[in-house]
Amino acid sequence: VGGGIGVTPFSSILKDLVFKSSIFNKIVCKKVYFIWVTRTQRQFEWMADIIREVEENDRNDLVSVHIYITQLAEKFDLRTTMLYICERHFQKVSNRSLFTGLRSITHFGRPQFIPFFNSLQEVHPEVGKIGVFSCGPPGLTKNVEKACQQINKQDQAHFVHHYENF
Repeated sequence: VGGGIGVTPFSSILKDLVFKSSIFNKIVCKKVYFIWVTRTQRQFEWMADIIREVEENDRNDLVSVHIYITQLAEKFDLRTTMLYICERHFQKVSNRSLFTGLRSITHFGRPQFIPFFNSLQEVHPEVGKIGVFSCGPPGLTKNVEKACQQINKQDQAHFVHHYENF
């Protein structure tokens, strides 16, 4: 989970993981879910090229990227509602984001970590331990930590959270 400029360390990590998986290096993780939380679309334009490169080179479907734009949700008016509807439709039809042109899924609003983590347990029931890494403002990393603690009360995979605040 990268928040704002907290995405910076993940850019090189994602590129490295995809490169190593493409040359059949042993990688401990079977799937990487990357969540980037950003206020506006403009704030992630510089990262779009890196995500595009990761998507193009990810022949083993290792990385799944989710982008959350929070500012639109704060001003949820008719225009935003229409953008949301168009984005969802375009993603279903073309398997790409209308905003970014990426396969990455674009969401509006803040990520709901507990349902997201629950979905990981459903998709990967054989996994006993899931590493969660986050970098961003303290509010973001605290929300990720709370979600991990809540999920860990269940008798399923154990979520281990590592974080860095800026």
